[in-house]
Amino acid sequence: MSVCTFIAADCPLKEAAPEKEYPLHINIDEGTIEDGGADDNYFLYRFRDVSSYTDKKYGVCLEWHYTEGRAKQILEYVKAALEQTNVVELWHVWLMDYYEYDERPIIQKRKLTFSQLSVNDIKELNDARIWNNADCNRPSFYCLQVVR
Repeated sequence: MSVCTFIAADCPLKEAAPEKEYPLHINIDEGTIEDGGADDNYFLYRFRDVSSYTDKKYGVCLEWHYTEGRAKQILEYVKAALEQTNVVELWHVWLMDYYEYDERPIIQKRKLTFSQLSVNDIKELNDARIWNNADCNRPSFYCLQVVR
């Protein structure tokens, strides 16, 4: 199992991939990742398990290494989705089946309008710690509900 960030809505969401290939260098000893740094270097793939986390019908999984430029592009992506629906959710979760643990995860939701949404909100969501409580068997999930 692993951490997943995804976007959910009641309208179909477009997948995205970089227009060109970028180098990927992972240095395990130093704990660094270098991915070319281009703002378009992220992926949005169809997320089939969206109904396990939300009542929204559609989802795309975000695969990226956070940068401010990429966060700005995600803001534009959310803005475009809000032209077709009233609410878009950004989630940061641990991929799991609930029966694996004694209790359901703690879900921390925050609701804001698109005009209030900033790259700092996206960074905070991206950096949120899933296993942040004393009960190691109960993860925290985070959701930003963005409304028009």
